[in-house]
Amino acid sequence: MKQTVRKKPTTTKAANDFIEQAGSNLAEGEVVKKSKPKKSQVPLIIPLLLLKELDEHIESSGVGLSRSAWICQVIKEKLNEKA
Repeated sequence: MKQTVRKKPTTTKAANDFIEQAGSNLAEGEVVKKSKPKKSQVPLIIPLLLLKELDEHIESSGVGLSRSAWICQVIKEKLNEKA
């Protein structure tokens, strides 16, 4: 479940709704851990020149993604093209 930051409630009803929602995913007396998607580390050999080009592209695009996130995004896009 993805958590987002919400603006401060401006009305009493909005504040009450916010408070109710905040505890809605907790069972009484139960500790709830955030679940993260499982990931694996995979050794990947990338030629140095290509890696430098990739880093320059990511930096110049201003998307704010890490190299790993960018590579995963491109893999997903390629897999979606196939579908």
